[in-house]
Amino acid sequence: MRAVRLDASSGSLTLVDVPIPEPAGTEVRIRVAGCGVCRTDLHIVDGTQARVVLPRTLGHEVSGWIDASGPNAAPLLRRSHLSAGDATLVSGGWGCGTCADCLAGAEQRCDRSLAPGFQRDGGYAEYMIVPHPRHLVRLGDLDPADAAPLADAGMTAFRAVKRAGPWLAGSPRVLLIGCGGVGGFVLSFLRLRRGGGSARIVVSEADPARVARAIDRGADEALLNADASAAHEALGGPAEVVFDLVGTDDTLSFAADAVAPGGAVVLVGEGGGRLEMSMDRPAIESWFTTVAWGSRDDLREVVRLARVGRLQWDVERTPLAQAAAAHERLRRGEVAGRLVLVP
Repeated sequence: MRAVRLDASSGSLTLVDVPIPEPAGTEVRIRVAGCGVCRTDLHIVDGTQARVVLPRTLGHEVSGWIDASGPNAAPLLRRSHLSAGDATLVSGGWGCGTCADCLAGAEQRCDRSLAPGFQRDGGYAEYMIVPHPRHLVRLGDLDPADAAPLADAGMTAFRAVKRAGPWLAGSPRVLLIGCGGVGGFVLSFLRLRRGGGSARIVVSEADPARVARAIDRGADEALLNADASAAHEALGGPAEVVFDLVGTDDTLSFAADAVAPGGAVVLVGEGGGRLEMSMDRPAIESWFTTVAWGSRDDLREVVRLARVGRLQWDVERTPLAQAAAAHERLRRGEVAGRLVLVP
């Protein structure tokens, strides 16, 4: 089969032919329909992402069809109401399965977790192995390739909005820093949560095209390269919730200056930034939290919302063989929604 792998010695993506993997034990083989290209993949190529084992087939935002299974997987698949040929989404946080976080369904927090594209081979390939059926979510009538971004961009955005829930009651002022693929989903979930209420949502973006797109996706106002003062003016005061979808030094500083006393900053972007904190900054008694992926229940709810037409997202399909070119386009900011590699 064809796979796009990253070798430690070259530091570049290479399309290679490798054997089709055979599932053992509880493993399930997925015939890949599509794999989203995430900015985290760029961090892996650049060598700045933690806990990556090379060489590696990249890709953690994966959808496809159940193709084969190991000898111990059959009863587990039946218990999950899954069978060969079913279209599924791959939940990427593969925990140990026995610790408290795993038993609660939050395997992405397991300190022994492995993940596709990081420590295990991922979806930049024609086939991949998933260690257990519990990591699969049925897609039903959703197009698998189009659904691939739900596995990370969709689920992470859902988790971020859910985590900010205590600050989203009433009429909150909400600031999004960045509005790419994940930010678009954040807007969708905020709009669903708002339900026509009086929350005010402002987006700051560095890309003029994304400024216009943010308004289309439900932002009340979108600003180009705003600072905290401009954000406060657009919001009518400091933000009760700030979603930092970028995560650089500059955006974290922006978030710290924009958040209200008692408000919350939700860091989603993995831009490698750092923030120096004190009693004076961010605002007094403000909260700071991080989000990475989400639980299996989160992913199931994202899929449910997508199936009933409550979510909107943009997908551009590109051939698997053009993975390196797709990375360069993402680096240059030429991607409006989510690029999905298709074998």
